[in-house]
Amino acid sequence: MFWFPEPERPDPEVLEFLAAEKEYLTGDWTLAKALMSLLVPASLAALALAFWKRSLFYGLAVINAIMLTKIAWSFYYGGDSGRALLPPALVGVAICDAVILYVAHRMRGKARS
Repeated sequence: MFWFPEPERPDPEVLEFLAAEKEYLTGDWTLAKALMSLLVPASLAALALAFWKRSLFYGLAVINAIMLTKIAWSFYYGGDSGRALLPPALVGVAICDAVILYVAHRMRGKARS
């Protein structure tokens, strides 16, 4: 991502995981892989629907399910190198959940005024 400087010494587990992910994406595409890739737009549609319906609970549930699915996928396809994803994914989803809860709290406060 352009806003993070490239590390001087990248973590070997991260490099191993990125290589596994690249191999997965550039390898042969089977029907199962194509169907599994449809989880991405389906999960984003579920997220949009949850928030469109103004369901904070289901929106957060979908976000956390996406994160847990990505972690499971990372361990399944990346092996032990999937551990490299765990800390940033958990921190990222915690920040995302906190921001959503904060914004929802602020919006409820303004609606009462």
